[in-house]
Amino acid sequence: MPVGKLITLRYLLSFAVQNNYKIDHLDVVTAFLNPEIDTEVYMQLPEGIEWLESTAILSSNRNCFLHLNKALYSLRQAPRLWHQEIDGFLQSIGFHCSHPDISLYIRNNRVLILLYVNDILVFYAEEASEKAQEVKQRLMLQYKMSNLRPTNQFLGLEIDRLADGTITLSQPGIY
Repeated sequence: MPVGKLITLRYLLSFAVQNNYKIDHLDVVTAFLNPEIDTEVYMQLPEGIEWLESTAILSSNRNCFLHLNKALYSLRQAPRLWHQEIDGFLQSIGFHCSHPDISLYIRNNRVLILLYVNDILVFYAEEASEKAQEVKQRLMLQYKMSNLRPTNQFLGLEIDRLADGTITLSQPGIY
């Protein structure tokens, strides 16, 4: 699955400082459960759901299988399906992906999105605040998300925006 490169993140953080861009963080809840599966996938009934045995479906045969309509986290194709899903949606709302890093999406050079599996960073200029809010709103209508507002942590990095606009990075617990 394509994920944002660390060098891209470092560049975007530097770019944000130099151009006074804001950085917001969105977290997609159960990202892999969003896309439809593109092939026939069946799974054995997992342990722990014996309550299904009381239904007419399972009363005759305990060795039944479930047909999956959505991807699960343990499926090999789940990350690919999720990336195709979010890629299609972002392109449908006017973003195009960067060639050097296909997890970086750009819209009018004023709103940038960096994807890392289910985490989304939204970089935007002050004058594009309204457009960025619209993008976040559309994402949150399409997918269940947590809006973590201005980012202070991403991929184990603590991101501190100081009053003068500079950003400091730290990794607590890493020596």
